[in-house]
Amino acid sequence: MKAICIFCSFTIFFTSFTSFSKELDTNFLKRRIPEMMDSAKVQGLSIGIVKRGKLVWSKNFGIANASTRKPVSQASVFEAASLSKPLFGYICMRLVEEGVLDLDKPLIEYVSKDTIEKYFLGYKIQDNRFFKITPRMCLSHSAGFPNGGKFLVYEPATDMHYSGTGISLLQFVVEAITKKNLETLAQEYVFVPLGMDSSSYVWNEKKFADNIVNGHGSMGQTGGFNKHTTPSASYTLITNGADYGKFLAMLLSQKTLKPETFQEMWSVQSKAKTGFLAPMTWGLGFGLYETDLGTAFWHWGDMGIVKAYVVGIPAEKSGVVMLTNSANGLNMAYSLINMCIGGGKHEFFHVLNIPQYDDAVSILMQRFSQGGFEKVLESYNYYKIHHKYRISQVLLSQITQRLINLGRQQEALNIAKINILEFPQNAEAHNNLADVLLRMGKTPAAIGCYRRALQLNTQNSYARKQLALLKAL
Repeated sequence: MKAICIFCSFTIFFTSFTSFSKELDTNFLKRRIPEMMDSAKVQGLSIGIVKRGKLVWSKNFGIANASTRKPVSQASVFEAASLSKPLFGYICMRLVEEGVLDLDKPLIEYVSKDTIEKYFLGYKIQDNRFFKITPRMCLSHSAGFPNGGKFLVYEPATDMHYSGTGISLLQFVVEAITKKNLETLAQEYVFVPLGMDSSSYVWNEKKFADNIVNGHGSMGQTGGFNKHTTPSASYTLITNGADYGKFLAMLLSQKTLKPETFQEMWSVQSKAKTGFLAPMTWGLGFGLYETDLGTAFWHWGDMGIVKAYVVGIPAEKSGVVMLTNSANGLNMAYSLINMCIGGGKHEFFHVLNIPQYDDAVSILMQRFSQGGFEKVLESYNYYKIHHKYRISQVLLSQITQRLINLGRQQEALNIAKINILEFPQNAEAHNNLADVLLRMGKTPAAIGCYRRALQLNTQNSYARKQLALLKAL
């Protein structure tokens, strides 16, 4: 019966996704969120929800440390990872309105070349493209830097590559011209005015020692947390849903900046032409995409064992922020966002490629964890016989590949064999089985499968490439 129930869920979520009402039912959320966390294997979560420009609900759930079973409390704080960047972007826009910063003035005109070389880059500038970089380019990730490198890889303003380096360079310049570090600026422009008492870009032993949550790996293993003593606009923010929700509400109420400034922040400044975010567009401090309710601004945070996400829809003045202490934290984000603010489609999942706990592959993977291959086969056969349900070849291949990546070769082999039995004339199914056999060291058998794939489809370039690599053509 348990197997049947799981596959009922599988069928429902695989065939369609139901959008939830925009009206907020907090009693429903209190019941549903822990269920979602359990299914997605998320240990702790902090959420803040904004409606009509006001923070209307915030709550913390789960456990702070899986090893000690310490519960999350309302005082708990989370590492925000890259959700640090939008808050810095807002500070920069305040400085723009004050005339301290010009979005289109080259950074090299604010701070000398020698100072940037000595205290930020660590090398002599020999690339003239560097002199073109402006604050606008840094905030829209179009300065020309890769993520994590300090050498330009493309002409500024011609592409968009998500990069913490550009944000860090702008932070260096802002701190130099204001003669204040980022933490001081954040306290002045954001934390104190908004009453964000649980937020900081640097470690505060008195505030955080008893309240910080531990990160957790994808299998639930307990990790640690960071105690940053130097503020970074890219990743060191510590906060929670209630505090970050206040920041989000301030943005959506559109009261602290001029209307035209907000409009510029949420207008397309750059577009990714290459890389994993293509064709994502970016504003100033936030990514942008379209929903059924209008343009949304968004950002995600990922430091491996902590994940976070924020989205706002200016036309609705609604948004949600979620911070988690789990590598699986965003695996429940799609459903949660639609439950909280609606919008129907949130295209960031297409570019971030985040599997959701309630999609078909994830549900079958849960069956592997709960009962192994035999239970999955039992459930699948039941639905095939009684409900004429047939799983797709593509999905079977996806499951096989995920099992290969997890090192679960025998289970991958079993699923690949089902793929062949169900789709004997499908070339990709034979490629799939060949990949598993090759990973298991059964090269002659793998060659046979690749050859069969090529027989079934003479245009199958993957099989041909693999046979060439194995010198079997």
